[in-house]
Amino acid sequence: MTEQTSAGPYSKLSDHDRPLDFGADGQMSPVDAVLWRGDSDRHHRGTLSMLEIYDCVPDWDRLVAAHDWGSRMLPRLRQRVVDSPLGAGIPSWVVDPEFDLHYHVRRMRLAGDGSIRELLTTCQQLAMTALDPERPPWEVYLIEGLPDGRGAYFLKAHQALTGGMSSIGILAQLHSRQRDPVLGKPQPPAPDPDNTGALDILLRQVSHEVRRAPHRVDLAIKGAMALTDPRKALSQVLRFGRSVPRVAGLISPPGSPLLAERSLSWRFAAFEVPFEAVEAAGAEIRASVDEVYLGGLVSGLRLYHRRLDRPVEAIPIAVPIMVRSSESPYQTRMSIGRLAGPTGIDDPFERVLTVREQIRAARNEPAVNAFNDVGPMLAWLPGQIVGQFSGATTQNDLQASNVGGIDWESYVAGARVERMFAFGPLPGCAMMATMVTYNGTSCIGINYDAAAVTEPELFAESIVDGFNEVLALADPSGRMIRFT
Repeated sequence: MTEQTSAGPYSKLSDHDRPLDFGADGQMSPVDAVLWRGDSDRHHRGTLSMLEIYDCVPDWDRLVAAHDWGSRMLPRLRQRVVDSPLGAGIPSWVVDPEFDLHYHVRRMRLAGDGSIRELLTTCQQLAMTALDPERPPWEVYLIEGLPDGRGAYFLKAHQALTGGMSSIGILAQLHSRQRDPVLGKPQPPAPDPDNTGALDILLRQVSHEVRRAPHRVDLAIKGAMALTDPRKALSQVLRFGRSVPRVAGLISPPGSPLLAERSLSWRFAAFEVPFEAVEAAGAEIRASVDEVYLGGLVSGLRLYHRRLDRPVEAIPIAVPIMVRSSESPYQTRMSIGRLAGPTGIDDPFERVLTVREQIRAARNEPAVNAFNDVGPMLAWLPGQIVGQFSGATTQNDLQASNVGGIDWESYVAGARVERMFAFGPLPGCAMMATMVTYNGTSCIGINYDAAAVTEPELFAESIVDGFNEVLALADPSGRMIRFT
């Protein structure tokens, strides 16, 4: 569930002037292909957002130069998606011959009072605006007009762009440990434009299927060998068969009637809490940071339901389970864990322990990698069918993730980063919560559907109070607050 990015941005780059390997392969991964095709249903657009708050407005020329450098270090930032000429199979990443940094890096000024509320409203409007599928799928905005001369930076990108690399890891490449310009950075040339045509894409698809052939043969051999012990083979098949509906969310608890409505309208809320308070609560009850975090969210939703006189015993929750690839330190694979959020349990200690046991059980599901296994097959289906499949498996009340963060004080184009929030997309769920821990502060961004959460102020108050119930198990002085 957690991605960690603690090393400095040049720790692996300073000895050579070549770009990272990330983005060098033109073949989109099967899972990313499913996410990309899911955009055919506008309710399931996969736009990720990041918001950083700075102590001052960054130098514009330095900021533009940093993105030019970043797009040379990470070739994926100059690549656009070229789909199969048949509209099926796995799309390709191709260096855009018309890449224009001026299009992707923008600046704007808040027109109102410059409050955090106005900033979040502006960002959610930007996030709801679709990315241009004919260009590299990302945009950034330098936002001015905040009080006391502060600035903000907003990034929106399609989740397929990251290709398994930590989204924070990508963003960290633009950060440094000092306010002044960093000398001696690697300076690779811009990648050459790619004039890939329809035939090239078909050949890539065939090549990908050929590369998968040994994996299929290996599975077949293992299956044949398993028949030497029919009783054990039958037991494994039955365990896997019982696991698939759980992983797919087909036997999750029913969704809360209070959160049942869906729309195209996204709303952002931001919170912060000292990371040491989260760690202390985990140490007190022998739970991980992920488990305390999720327990706090469940506690907040419990209060929200009770304060509106609509209590429920449990709510369906999905969490990503990130598995680090053995092939590359930059690559991860995502699996899905399904939970029944225990909103009916009164005692916060018992509530978090229940969450803990469910998360640990989800990690050990026999079918935990089913999403990765069926990805190559789903990629060959039309986008509308993929969208229907995604919608059927993402109708959760809450999806939550903890994406690690940067544990050192960082700067961007002369401005010091004060806070760092992430807001995930809403692929059919009522809300998406994301925690990023930056330099000792856990920043929690929640993107919720405006039709599902109809009392936003009460919702925010309930999240704060419920989270603090969990933190108080260790130290009442460690408090979550709403970022305003």
